[in-house]
Amino acid sequence: MLFALLLGSICAATLFIGAVPTFKFGHDDFFLLENGWRAIHGQRPQLDYFSPWGPVTFLVVGFGLKLAHYSPNGIGYANSAVGLLIGLWAFGLGRNRLTFNAGLLLALYTALLVCSPYAPGTSPLLSSHAMLYNRYGYALVALVMLECFMPLQGMKRSFADYLGGFSTGAAVAVALFLKASFLAGSIPFVVASFLFWGLNPRRLMGLILGFFVVSMACMAYLRFDFAAVLHALHFAAGARTMTWSPKAPYYAVQATVPSLGLAVALGIGALFLGRGARTRFDTIQAPLWMALLVYLVDIVLLSTNAQGSTLPLLPAFALLVCSQLSVLRQLSSPAELRSGLPYQASLFVLCGVLFLPQFASDAIGVTAAVLRKAHPPRQACGVRFNEPRLSGLILCDDPANAANRQETSNGSTYTSAVNEGTALLRLHANSTDKILTMDMQNPFPYALGWPPPLGGTASVSFNYTLSAKYRPTFDAYFGDATIVMLPKHPAQSPEYIDGFNEIYLPAMLERYQLAAESGNWRLYKRK
Repeated sequence: MLFALLLGSICAATLFIGAVPTFKFGHDDFFLLENGWRAIHGQRPQLDYFSPWGPVTFLVVGFGLKLAHYSPNGIGYANSAVGLLIGLWAFGLGRNRLTFNAGLLLALYTALLVCSPYAPGTSPLLSSHAMLYNRYGYALVALVMLECFMPLQGMKRSFADYLGGFSTGAAVAVALFLKASFLAGSIPFVVASFLFWGLNPRRLMGLILGFFVVSMACMAYLRFDFAAVLHALHFAAGARTMTWSPKAPYYAVQATVPSLGLAVALGIGALFLGRGARTRFDTIQAPLWMALLVYLVDIVLLSTNAQGSTLPLLPAFALLVCSQLSVLRQLSSPAELRSGLPYQASLFVLCGVLFLPQFASDAIGVTAAVLRKAHPPRQACGVRFNEPRLSGLILCDDPANAANRQETSNGSTYTSAVNEGTALLRLHANSTDKILTMDMQNPFPYALGWPPPLGGTASVSFNYTLSAKYRPTFDAYFGDATIVMLPKHPAQSPEYIDGFNEIYLPAMLERYQLAAESGNWRLYKRK
């Protein structure tokens, strides 16, 4: 009952928040809205338009938009549904693997990880839906880690082994079709589970079956076009290498040295959990290797995700250790409890230091978003969108940038630019036109409620999502667009858009001619 009440509160708060008043990376709201709108119109990423991301995020957001009658609040509806699913999944998986309290906390932690609306690694007060897919990915990898590190013991395991393996296989497959880097983050845990606990044929069969069922369902949605999917993944990896450096993991480690120290200390401390008690950490040195592996996977994901410094898997691992410490206490005699109190207390403290900051940060993020949704700050959030469909979306100026209103991807600047663009389109286009925008995102088809064009990209970030070598052809990019909107002041930073324009702008001018212009936009129509 307690779990249902707490999880229900998180999901209800997320429903109420809907589209959070956004203080950072406002164009990422349109990343979700644009591609969710494409999903509603039957367009598939990697087939109908270029995308380094798989279809999972876009289908989830499309589902939320349907529930919200195409309001931007559908983002929150989607998050609430995913948070509920992940929370129940974690709670069910933790039964017979974790103590009740640890299982409860892990389920709530993963639900908050999904639902808390701020970009990972930034302040929880900077409300935003940016990098939502990373939150989903971390939650999936945490589920994989739980099943791989905490094998079932002391019960009839035949069906449970199949089910545990199926859970991991399904989570790994969803991660693949969410964002491929999270597949890479899941595999080390799967390999380690066989090294630590041996080959369990039932679990292996369940794992293969789970991966196969979910993968085939996703590929059916993608029309079993394996060549297109592999081509998109290859291009995404190639484009990312243009700005990724082998030094990136070194810098990530350098930024998270305290977390490394805590992980090592926790791993060493947990080495003694298996002595004289039947815990799941009784394999020689397993806890230390586990702690190091979790930290390294966090580092790999951090150095490839282009996000702020945060390690969301370590707090989940801390709960696994706390669970085993509770098991040890249950198996100990009163005399052993008294003599082991200093050791046990220090281990609980280490677990708390690793777990509580991220858990509290995500809880603060949800609380701040609820308060801002109920009472948006008037001064910071005073400029609103003109289109009725966008009335539920508020982009606010970051108080830290109060002296600089030129944050082009968010706040009043971006809102005003979109308002100006929609007004220009209503004067010079109609609902039969297919609009493409040469910027990070294409806000106009969703904002106007017009069908999206075939072609284009899920998001433009030069040398991140595409590059000079790894990019769609001109015909594939422009697709069937009848109008191209060219911003005079792109929302994307120059280093992420200038190289893109150098390649695609000449091709656009060959195909389209200038038809109208405003202070922020040039509107081109197909010749």
